[in-house]
Amino acid sequence: MCARRFATFAAGAVLIALSAGCAAQSTDAVSSTVSDPAAAVRERGLSGTWHGESWPVGTDSTSRMHSALTLEIKDDSTYRLSTTRMGTSPSNESGVVVMKGDAVVLKSNEGQETRLTRKAGGALYGNMSGRYPIALMLKRAG
Repeated sequence: MCARRFATFAAGAVLIALSAGCAAQSTDAVSSTVSDPAAAVRERGLSGTWHGESWPVGTDSTSRMHSALTLEIKDDSTYRLSTTRMGTSPSNESGVVVMKGDAVVLKSNEGQETRLTRKAGGALYGNMSGRYPIALMLKRAG
């Protein structure tokens, strides 16, 4: 009985040690890309033009608030996001792309942050906050 408890304890200790080592390695990789946003943009293949759409959470593409999006990310980690709603002229936002872990964060010149997550297939998904939550999805052009 005592040997079984010891074996369970030892196995648990080994798993904790391994997971701590993995966490330390991934933290180092993230900190190296966070210190140079432009390098992170290039490493992750984010440069270029992305097209997509945004919509208020809980609605569909027929909503008057549905918008077409164009995101241009440059190699120097700057971006420009153009938003066009039905029947209106485009509005533009610009700022810097920053990596926070696996998240792509658009930090606008006005101070707003939009967090995007890259999903299987390469599309970017996220939410914007404001008067009401807005969901967005972007795919690489081309």
